[in-house]
Amino acid sequence: GAMNHAAALEYKADPSAKETHDKVLNFTKTLRLALHNTFRYGQGTRDMSGPTGYTTEQFVDKVAWRLGRYLEDQVEVNAPPELAEPDLSYRRNFDNVDMAKLHTMFDKYDQDGSGKVDFKDFSKMLVKMGIAPTKESTPKEADV
Repeated sequence: GAMNHAAALEYKADPSAKETHDKVLNFTKTLRLALHNTFRYGQGTRDMSGPTGYTTEQFVDKVAWRLGRYLEDQVEVNAPPELAEPDLSYRRNFDNVDMAKLHTMFDKYDQDGSGKVDFKDFSKMLVKMGIAPTKESTPKEADV
């Protein structure tokens, strides 16, 4: 809890610390899992498991071993492939598209010139084009 709280405070003060924040949250979540599973597998301390239980030092070593295994399993040797939208030029009839007109249409809805359209402007665009999804009306039951 304290580590998560400290990471949250740092992230709130400095949003560029997001990567550190995420790593701390992952570490503490994985540590809790390692602790839980160590007890679950009957490898708790003597005060919890009786005379056959581990000493505190043995318990800490076992949790550390398990935590190390769990964290190693999260590291991928090869990064997964990045899935991206195929280039539009591969689509059928793409050579018939007037790119200049397409940019003019887009710029009409890109109000701030950022190259992005926010949800409100996107909604207006779909409504104007007549392709916005509509709500399905459900027939009302008769009052009998």
